[in-house]
Amino acid sequence: MSIIYYLIFPGFVFTTIFSMIVCWFDRKLTARLQWRKGPPLLQNFYDLFKLFSKEVVIPDSANKTLFVLPLIIGLFSTVLVATIEWLVIILPQHSFVGDVVVVLYLFMIPSIMFMISSAASGNPIAMVGVSREIKLMLSYELPLVCAVLVSIIKSGSIRFVDLMKISAFSSVSEIIALVVAIICFHAKLGLVPFDIAEAETELASGIFIEYSGPLLGIVRLTRQILFSTAPLFIITVFLFKGSWWLLVIKYILIVVIFTLIRNVNPRLRIDQAIKFFWFIVFPISLLGIILALLGL
Repeated sequence: MSIIYYLIFPGFVFTTIFSMIVCWFDRKLTARLQWRKGPPLLQNFYDLFKLFSKEVVIPDSANKTLFVLPLIIGLFSTVLVATIEWLVIILPQHSFVGDVVVVLYLFMIPSIMFMISSAASGNPIAMVGVSREIKLMLSYELPLVCAVLVSIIKSGSIRFVDLMKISAFSSVSEIIALVVAIICFHAKLGLVPFDIAEAETELASGIFIEYSGPLLGIVRLTRQILFSTAPLFIITVFLFKGSWWLLVIKYILIVVIFTLIRNVNPRLRIDQAIKFFWFIVFPISLLGIILALLGL
């Protein structure tokens, strides 16, 4: 049964289809904001099929194992995150002690795998992207953990099923944690203004410069699943209370927030991003923890 959960529903097959639709909505909304028509519903499926039908190209300077294997591990970990999230929402009895911590760790794996794979390519431009990704990751991970800690303190548990019983709007500390989590996930997803490691106009896709064909397809699929799964995590930790229709509305609103932020902001420099997270977001997340400990 666990294999069915992971491979079919709510695992790989379902998650892939769902993420394609969510990313289509993101692209369609972006197009409307820019007075364009936007892509058809199946465009992401066409793009993925095209990439996987091409030849696998590996740079001569690359370590072939370290160039390919981390991408597969990153995809598997992302699918596992989505599977856990959906199971907790659909069948709460599948929640286990420490599942929040497990998911936080699993969310880190794709970025780490991208860095290992990109570094193994031997491309100097890719190495610049890896350097930026490391600095950015060290900046947003701590505030994100602090935001989740607020919910853990309020619920007294590290199980999703217990965190789902509290509401972000029940206290000031939860509202602060919600805002911090949205900002940190925006950076984790590599969306503008935090697409610093990719920086298409500066680094020609930076950390992803050497990927093409099926390997680029794996990268895109991983990022699309992350994009569709991040709102699920935010909802289960901070916003789960309410009817199913209300949960759908909350999910759509979070996706809209991600889309609006990346469409109205310019890309930050890496030093600006580091200062933003360490001197603004991190202190605010600490304030949330202090207020949670005080019962506020």
